[in-house]
Amino acid sequence: MSHGKITYLDGFRLHRGLMAGIRQVISQEQHLNKINVFPVPDGDTGTNLSFTLSSIIEGVENRVEPHAGRTAVAIADAALDGARGNSGVILAQFFQGFSDACAHRRRLTIHHFTHAMQAGYEYALQALSEPKEGTILSVIRAAAEDLKPQTEAGMNDFIAPLNNSLIGAERALKETPAQLAILKKRGVVDAGGQGFVYILRGALDFIREGSIRDNARIDDVRPVVEVTEQFVEAPEDSQFRYCTECMITGPDIRRNKLREDLQELGNSLVLGGSKERAKVHIHTNDPQAVFAVARTYGQLTGEKVDDMHRQVAAARSNQGRVAVVTDSTADIPAELIEAYNIHVVPVRLNFGNIGYLDKVTITPDEFFVQLVNSPHHPQTSQPTPGDFWRTYHFLSSHYASIVSLHLPRPVSGTLQSAENATQRLPKAKITVLDGLNTAVGLGLIVTRTAKAAKDGKSHEEVVAIARKAIEQTVIYAAVQDLSYAVKGGRVTRSRKVIADLLRATPVLSITRESTVDMAGIFFGRRDIAKGLAKWAAGMLGSCSNSEIGLRISSPRWVNLATSSSSPSKAATIISVKRLKSCCPSPAPVYTPNRVGSRRLS
Repeated sequence: MSHGKITYLDGFRLHRGLMAGIRQVISQEQHLNKINVFPVPDGDTGTNLSFTLSSIIEGVENRVEPHAGRTAVAIADAALDGARGNSGVILAQFFQGFSDACAHRRRLTIHHFTHAMQAGYEYALQALSEPKEGTILSVIRAAAEDLKPQTEAGMNDFIAPLNNSLIGAERALKETPAQLAILKKRGVVDAGGQGFVYILRGALDFIREGSIRDNARIDDVRPVVEVTEQFVEAPEDSQFRYCTECMITGPDIRRNKLREDLQELGNSLVLGGSKERAKVHIHTNDPQAVFAVARTYGQLTGEKVDDMHRQVAAARSNQGRVAVVTDSTADIPAELIEAYNIHVVPVRLNFGNIGYLDKVTITPDEFFVQLVNSPHHPQTSQPTPGDFWRTYHFLSSHYASIVSLHLPRPVSGTLQSAENATQRLPKAKITVLDGLNTAVGLGLIVTRTAKAAKDGKSHEEVVAIARKAIEQTVIYAAVQDLSYAVKGGRVTRSRKVIADLLRATPVLSITRESTVDMAGIFFGRRDIAKGLAKWAAGMLGSCSNSEIGLRISSPRWVNLATSSSSPSKAATIISVKRLKSCCPSPAPVYTPNRVGSRRLS
């Protein structure tokens, strides 16, 4: 691109200009997180905008072409697919309006561009159920309106109108504290609006100079305000805990009716997209109810639920601490997750065409009811690399390092997804470990690791403690009916036949080679809890140095684990009463599911 007069943008110029703006946003991610106080001070606006804009980088890479309109459509599609958070969905909807206004244009003149900017603002406005002044919306409106005077006066060059647009956006951004009390109280501008100014500034720099590399240097990016602390506190709309998102795909989505149905379930509702694809963002206490409503309008994908209270806790953390991450197969009492600030990435599962996020939109009790009553056998799928990337990306801006522990590699692709995610964050210090366990076994390992992190241990010390816990922990499962294990491919049909003939109850365990195998059997199926207690007591020896975890999933499924200095004598104990009969001075026990959900002694 020359440094002279710019009379049009083709697809390549449009893309390159946007890339320059995206670089500025990503380079200032941590600053945007610091000034994030509205609508919830959970310190993730920078992360969400970076995720949304990174999706454009990845999604448009092979779709850029000379035709400006088709390139704009590709940008809008990628932004909608990757939109995260309140500001991210609003921004995606802006791109949707922009692309709809110019989809048929091979080249964009400044007149076409001005019209598309105005359409982008109108789409963003329509996406909000409760639009407020002093947000990214105010900044977008100013940017669009301040393009008009010079365009209407006959100006056909891009540089002067875009410069005027940037000045208007910066002015609107500086006015946001006067429009929102929480911004004024904290002495900051709106984080989403600041992100939009970065995009405009980067695009204008590129059009002026023609070089993304020279004119979007990280060191050259300056925020409107400087802050030295992060503002984190209980969310002002704390009656709603979960930031919930999903994509709906259908032939004719009735958006107004969908909005009405969703508004009853929470606040901060943003509904983006089109009649065929709708992106939902809402703060709610019942994510499953949101997904149930959304499912009546079409096929759901990209279900995402963030616990905003946990995000606030992460943002409050000491920057020198280690974050501990696991997946939802780890059974850990809710109070220990809160106490040790453990971050859980949910496994996805389906009964037929109905999808759930494990322990987020379906509880363990609900799962076993479905298991018995649903005509469909459940299918699980590991969290995607994107799920882990989003978690790691957020945590890396609040913690010095991350330790991530997951179920065994041969059992699931979860570990691989976590490892793949780390490759996209080369500067973050992340250690991913195979826990060689699941359920309460993995829960014991993660809890011990998280305690070490909370105690202020270094990253290397936390990893060493995690590895030792992995070596010392064994899990057992007593299963009355092996039918489900056979359906899931974990147990061969021949073993089930033999067990049924002998009226034997197999005790399953995960071997050091990460395979599910039989650790033993006991006879009788009337009371498998009692049978497993006797079987475990025979192996016990002394449990004075053991931590014991228990999960009674249903009368037919019992999972137990112990973390002991003598793993060969590791035992699984069914209840506190039986524990005391087996071991007069029991070690601490926690019961992650139906039996109290509390730490016992």
